[in-house]
Amino acid sequence: MQHHQQYNQEQSHPLQSNHDNSRYPPQSAQQNPNNSSYPYNNNYTSNNDYNNQSNNYNGAPPNFQHASPDQLEQLQLQKQHQQRMQEQISAEDSLRMHQHRVARPNAAAAVQDHRRDSDNKPASYYAYPPQPNASLDDMEDGRDVSFKARLTRLVKFPCSTYGKSLMLVIAIEALLVIIMQAIIVVQYFKALRDTPLEGTEDYPYDSTPPYLDPRNKSRSIPAYLIVFVFAQLFQLVLAWDAVRAQNTIEMIGIVIFNFCCFAYSIFEISQIETSLMDSSSFIVPEGKATELQTNLRPLLIVVIVIIGITQCAVTWMAYQLFQEFGWKIYKKIGADPNMKKMYRAYQIYLVLIKVDLFFFVGFSIQFIYLTLTRRSEDPEYWLTIIVLPLTIVILYIAVYAVRHESRRWMTTFIVAMLCGVAYFIFKVVRMYVGDNYHKYDEVRKFLTLFAALCLMTILATIANAAVCYRNFGKGLKAHIMKDNREANNSTSSTGGRVLEID
Repeated sequence: MQHHQQYNQEQSHPLQSNHDNSRYPPQSAQQNPNNSSYPYNNNYTSNNDYNNQSNNYNGAPPNFQHASPDQLEQLQLQKQHQQRMQEQISAEDSLRMHQHRVARPNAAAAVQDHRRDSDNKPASYYAYPPQPNASLDDMEDGRDVSFKARLTRLVKFPCSTYGKSLMLVIAIEALLVIIMQAIIVVQYFKALRDTPLEGTEDYPYDSTPPYLDPRNKSRSIPAYLIVFVFAQLFQLVLAWDAVRAQNTIEMIGIVIFNFCCFAYSIFEISQIETSLMDSSSFIVPEGKATELQTNLRPLLIVVIVIIGITQCAVTWMAYQLFQEFGWKIYKKIGADPNMKKMYRAYQIYLVLIKVDLFFFVGFSIQFIYLTLTRRSEDPEYWLTIIVLPLTIVILYIAVYAVRHESRRWMTTFIVAMLCGVAYFIFKVVRMYVGDNYHKYDEVRKFLTLFAALCLMTILATIANAAVCYRNFGKGLKAHIMKDNREANNSTSSTGGRVLEID
């Protein structure tokens, strides 16, 4: 009875028999060894894992001659399917190896050939399968990369149609806005009087040029326009860097930054008109400030229209690039949620550093221009000039520290940013307290706004730097060091099989 149940189980599952199939060859094979109707011997070999995951059948279970025709047909179909799958996998492997050999850059092939010669590899040797994120820069590890090669990578990088369109639109916006701002500045200086105004009891100096006279409330107009031009150039560099680095957070930052420029262009109209009306004595012919105001208003409205139209186009293209970069980052980082959080903190860190640079440079430009009259008597003027290039060095240290996960340099950067907090607090207090209060009339509000924005971004950068510091040594460095590298064969391993993504 037990033998009968075991026999029925074997007949129901002819491919899952527990018997040693090699001891019981089928009767048809015994009678006619040359019969190939049932090729039970799997003699083909392969380097892939398909056969390793499948059962090898070297025979048939005992009493298999009693199997039903349906079971025999099922077994035959199983064997034919296995053969077809094996042929297809072998063809795909051959094609993938050929694509990998052809797609390698010549420089990468030269480096590979050098290693091949040093290892005494045969002439037909190729490293296969391609490793994840294998690229030319991976082969250049340990070698000095020339400055020309680094510069080439900054100019020549993979870029989709949306990326090129975004940079083109922002470049056109910057060009048109700069032209409008230049026309406004030229008309303002043409209308400004050439001779200094007579001194008074509050301001006894009568040799100060009108565009530097503290009594001239419109002297801040060129400073505002210079900051606006700098904002347009900064936005263009930000777009280039976002497309090159495929930074999704930076794409969001571009949309927000352009919207801030749009809001400021609206605020600029009332700001310039108020300044001109309060400085009519410095406009020639005297009392013609209203006429100058009327001439400048169309140019300011054109700036609003240009930035408004650009804002719509930038928002749509940034959304498309956000989707595109999100997929590429997924291929680069993977589906690990912790790794994605660390990489997102790294991207936010880089964006905050760039925003810090913009606000600090914008504040310094205004402060230096608006305090030119006191450059010989105020040491703060020279201190601002010295701190400006020092800031660029500090921000470079910040990028180096996070890319190489250097705790020493990251600590140095955080300490420097804390010193920056103290510096801007000192600037704000100096504008509102003491004898310097009247020296910052008409420019105090705008300088305070920039100083407050600098403080906010510096504090946010310190907090995010602490998060990145805590993420050091958790595996993100390998991905960061390959951010600027071109992944020619991005792959993912699944159970011994190599699945090509790109």
